[in-house]
Parts: sequence; C-alpha cells; structure tokens
Amino acid sequence: METDKTGNIIIFKVFNDFADAGFTQVKLREAGIEAFLEDENVAGLNPLGGVELKIFAKDLEAASAIMAAQ
Repeated sequence: METDKTGNIIIFKVFNDFADAGFTQVKLREAGIEAFLEDENVAGLNPLGGVELKIFAKDLEAASAIMAAQ
C-alpha cells in the first residue's frame, strides 16, 4: 500500500510504558496507518517524559476510531 508521507506529524498519544506504545503502534500499522515512536530509549528514566506515538495529522480520525474500538 502506498502511503502519502507528506503532511504534519502530530503526537497521537504519550505512554509511560514502551510495551503499551509498541502494541498501539502495531495496531495502527496493521490498519494501514503510519505510526512512529519517539523517546522510546528514555522511558522509565524520566518520570515526566514518556514514549510519544506520532502519526500523520491526516490519520487522526481513523487512528482515534481504531483505538476507541479496542
């Protein structure tokens, strides 16, 4: 499937746990939504930070619907 990689990237959700972030990333990718993890190497080291799951802004509605169906 071709993915339009143009557009704004937004933070979809911030996780405290890398495993939860990875699970959500896989769910979105299975649905054809590009999802990126950022700061996964510092999760747990910084209690104020976390793992950011980012998506393209154009996918926000679809990603939200997928996560609401869980």
